[in-house]
Amino acid sequence: MNKRLWGTGMGAVATVAGLAMLLPGAGALAQTGNPPQAFADPAFQRVWTRTDQLVKQGQVSRSWYWGPTPRASVREPLVESPGGTRLVQYFDKSRMEINDPSADQNSTFYVTNGLLTVELVSGNMQIGSNTYSTRYPACIAIAGDSDDGNAPTYASFRNVATVAPGLGRTEENKLGQFATGTINRAGQVGTDTSKAAVPGTDYAYYVDPTHHNIPAVFWNFLNKEDLVIENGQPVQRRLNQPWFYASGYPVSDAYWTRVKVAGVFQDVLVQAFERRVLTYNPANPPAFQVEMGNIGLHYYDWRYNNTGQCPAGTPSPGTATVTATGVAATATTTAVPATATVTVTPATSPTVVPLTGKIAWVSTRTGKKDIWAQNPDGTTPQNLTAGSVGDNSDPQFSSDGSKIAFVSVRDGNQEIYTMNADGSNVKRLTNNNPAHDTHPTWSPDDSRIAFASDRISGFNDIWVMNSDGTNPVNITQTPGNDRDPAWGTSRIAFVSNRSGDDEIYTMNTDGTGLTRLTTSLGSDWSPAWSPNHTRILFVSSRTAGNLDLWVMKADGTAQTRVTTLLSDEYDPAWSPDGQYIVYTSNRDGNFELYTQYLDGTAFNRVTTDSGSDTQPTWR
Repeated sequence: MNKRLWGTGMGAVATVAGLAMLLPGAGALAQTGNPPQAFADPAFQRVWTRTDQLVKQGQVSRSWYWGPTPRASVREPLVESPGGTRLVQYFDKSRMEINDPSADQNSTFYVTNGLLTVELVSGNMQIGSNTYSTRYPACIAIAGDSDDGNAPTYASFRNVATVAPGLGRTEENKLGQFATGTINRAGQVGTDTSKAAVPGTDYAYYVDPTHHNIPAVFWNFLNKEDLVIENGQPVQRRLNQPWFYASGYPVSDAYWTRVKVAGVFQDVLVQAFERRVLTYNPANPPAFQVEMGNIGLHYYDWRYNNTGQCPAGTPSPGTATVTATGVAATATTTAVPATATVTVTPATSPTVVPLTGKIAWVSTRTGKKDIWAQNPDGTTPQNLTAGSVGDNSDPQFSSDGSKIAFVSVRDGNQEIYTMNADGSNVKRLTNNNPAHDTHPTWSPDDSRIAFASDRISGFNDIWVMNSDGTNPVNITQTPGNDRDPAWGTSRIAFVSNRSGDDEIYTMNTDGTGLTRLTTSLGSDWSPAWSPNHTRILFVSSRTAGNLDLWVMKADGTAQTRVTTLLSDEYDPAWSPDGQYIVYTSNRDGNFELYTQYLDGTAFNRVTTDSGSDTQPTWR
C-alpha cells in the first residue's frame, strides 16, 4: 500500500487507549452494536499482539494502540480490492484492513488502518482511492466524555484540518514556537499564551505534505521505543515504524480545549491525524498523558448507527469573537479567521441516487394487517386494502410494476390475490381451503407466479401457476418445508429445512437442477434477487443474538454481512435500479422500514408510525 496522503487505508498500528475514562466513547460498546469478537484474520491478531498483548498482560505500562479486544468485522466496499470489497475489523482505537489479500503478508503495510479522521471531519466516506460516498461531518466529541455537549467534535475541525488536496487550513512552519492555539465546539480558534509553559508543547516537526506542525509531546510518542512482541518474543523496538504507520500525517495543528474527563473539566491538547486523534492531558500519569482517541468506536457508530448528525442550528466554524474555550481564566485570545467552509467533492465522487418509484408493505397501524404504498422517502402513504375484511400480507410488485400479488384471509383462508398497484381490480387466484397459499413471486415476464402451499401433505412446497391462477404445478415434491420463493432470470431461489435447518437453495423453474447456496449453522431465509439477478439478499441468524442481512453471489459465493447492529433486520428487497435496499428493522424499538446502500450509506428511515411495518416490496 502506498504511503501517499488521502490514499486508501495506509499506515496502521498505533492506537493508545490507556485509561479508557480519559477518552470519548468509553463504556459505549453496549450501545454501538460492536461487541467483542474473535480476530477476523491471523494478520489482524499478529498486528494487535505486537503492541497490545503486553499491555493486556500488564507487563508494560502504556496506553493501548488498538484496544483490549477485537470488535465487529465486516467486508466493506473498496473499488480497488478484489471483488470490490475488503475485510476490515474494528477496535476501540481504529479499524484494521486488508486491501489486497494477495500482497506480501510480511510487509508492514499488509494490514493498514483507514483514513477515519479524514472521513469523520469531511463527512465523506471513502470507498476507493478517488471514490467517495457523501454522508455528514460527525458531531461526535473528539476528546473527553461522550456526553460533554461543549467539547469540540470532528465537525468542529472542518476549517482547521486539511481533509482533501487543496482544501482546508494549512499552517506555516512553526518550529521553535509552541502549541498555544485553542478551539471550541463551534470550530472557533484562538490563542492561550499560557500554554507555552506546559512541557512538550514546543513544535518539534513540520510535515511538508500536509503543512502541519507536530508538538514535541506527540512527536516523541510517535517515535517511542518500548517492548513489543515479535516472533513470539518480547523485544525492544519502535512502536511505529515508520512513525506515521498508525497515525498517518497530521491534518491539523494541535489545539487546546477544555473538555470533561471522567466528569471533571480539564485542559487537553488535541491533534487530528489522517487515521487517529492524539490527546495530551498533563494531569494524567506520565505513561498515559498521550493517548489515541476512541476513533474506531466513533467511526463505527457514525457509519453503521448513523450517530453524530449535527443538531439543527449547529453553528458552522466561523470567525466570531473567540474565547479561550474555557482553557484558563487568564488566557489571552486572538481571533483567527477560519477558512471558508469546504465540502470535499472529488471529480469521481458519486452523488446519492434519488429515491424513486413506490414501496408497498404491510402495516398494522389500523389495527389489522393492511397493504400500504408510499414514495420511498416516506411521503404520500396510502392504504391499498382499507376496505377488506381480515389481514393482508406478502405483497410483491409485478416486474412491470402495474400489479401487486399478495396474500389475504378476507375469504376465511390464506389465498393468493392480485390487484392493480393502486389497490383496484382485486382478483383471487387460489381457492384451496383449508390449505395455506403464501409468498407469491412473479416471473420476470409476469406470466407466472411461484408461491408456497401446504395443500398436499401439510408441508409447504413450492408451486408455480399462470398469473391468472390456472395450471398450478408442484415443483418441490420433497419431504420438508419449502417456502419463500424468489424468481430470478431462469432460477427460483427458495428456503428449505430438508437438511435440518433453514437454508437457501436455487432450482430451475421446473424444480430440476437443485443447488444449495448456504450451509451456515444458523438459519437463512427470505432470499431476494438483485434486479440484474447476479446477487441475492437474505436474512441469517448465523451471528448469535440477532438477525442480520447478508448478500451473496447467485452461486452462493462471496457471502457478506450487510447489517451489523444489535437489532433485528429482515424482509430485504431491492430498489428496481439496484442502487438501494429496503428492509424491516427494530433498531429504534419498533418495526419500521429503512432504505440504504449495501455499504450502509444513504441511510434513511421511511416509516415512523406506532404500528409494525414489515414485508416491503419496491416498484
